[in-house]
Amino acid sequence: MAKRNNKQQLNKIYANALPVTLSSEKYGIALPNLFPHNPISWLFYLVRLVQVNTLYSVPQSTVELVNVKYEDSIFKVTDEESIAKLWRSGFFGKGTLSRSEPTWKERTINRLNLEENEANVVSMEEVTSKRRDERKKFKTERSKLQDLELKERKGDISADEAIQLENLRNVVPNLRSANFKPGFGNDNKDTVIRLEDLELIESNILIKNLEFLQLQAIEVFFLKFALNVVQVSNLTMKQLFYECCLLVENSPSPNVTNKFILDYVVYHHYRSLGWCVRSGVKFGCDQLLYKRGPPFTHAEYCILIIPNDGKEKYDWFEMAAKARVIGTVKKSFVLVYVDFPTQAKFDLLWNSEEYEDEGQRFHDILHSYKVTEVLYRRWAPSKTRD
Repeated sequence: MAKRNNKQQLNKIYANALPVTLSSEKYGIALPNLFPHNPISWLFYLVRLVQVNTLYSVPQSTVELVNVKYEDSIFKVTDEESIAKLWRSGFFGKGTLSRSEPTWKERTINRLNLEENEANVVSMEEVTSKRRDERKKFKTERSKLQDLELKERKGDISADEAIQLENLRNVVPNLRSANFKPGFGNDNKDTVIRLEDLELIESNILIKNLEFLQLQAIEVFFLKFALNVVQVSNLTMKQLFYECCLLVENSPSPNVTNKFILDYVVYHHYRSLGWCVRSGVKFGCDQLLYKRGPPFTHAEYCILIIPNDGKEKYDWFEMAAKARVIGTVKKSFVLVYVDFPTQAKFDLLWNSEEYEDEGQRFHDILHSYKVTEVLYRRWAPSKTRD
């Protein structure tokens, strides 16, 4: 029951897949189901479609854009409301003082027993730490049990050790089946205040939030180009694209095989298919694909992006090493080859003055790239022999 309630709570928190407001959410008016064989359903559908598009304004047009600061080659969001919006609606960015979800403030309030935390929710970092401690304790007790059982089989066990063995046989199975569930409340009654904590609290309230949300370049451009929900330091879309390219390759004009462009093409491709895309640097790849997001399940696929230019970017040893690491963490390894246009065609679209809408310019540029996926499987002789 607790697991079910926790899942329902996560579904409520992360209900939106993207940080956009739909008409059906704001006005409670959704398009009805359409049955091709029923003329009345067609009529009702058209009436509702005209009603939504004429009587109501587009909700997203009235939403204030999220302010993203571009400082020292870093894209950052400091407003707490914007941080929560971008993380809970698509899992964009990473907390600079957290593993992924920006929970430094909540963890600090829990640690210092401050008054500001109303719900006092246990963060994912605390859940992981608790589970690791329990697993470590289980392995220690299991090791003791195995040593005593070995002595018992050899007939070299004392009376005190026999009693200890019997107790461990009752305790170890319970430790193994123990499952820490995230809940509410702080059981830590011994609050340790460090010297640096004194600058953060006043009257038992946290007055400073040292954490901000750091966004990848591909995430920022997706939020600007595909969704138009952010404003980046007063940069136009073309200026933002150029700055993102400069982060990877310093050149007067973007190159057709710039790493940022190739990464963004793949990122946009999978985001448009409904996947949650995160950085894959910790597994030695470019991107990770989640079916829903980090709080729900582990990533299912590891993506390695390769420009399809006929050159060998990775040798056999590097590919085998990546496949071994990815296979060890029980994920599927996907090689994504990106076909790109000629530099002349790219420069023509980039420098053209015919575009009044910058979005159309980048639509044409990115549309000239093609994505091909290959599922890579590591051959294991012990599993495939006759």
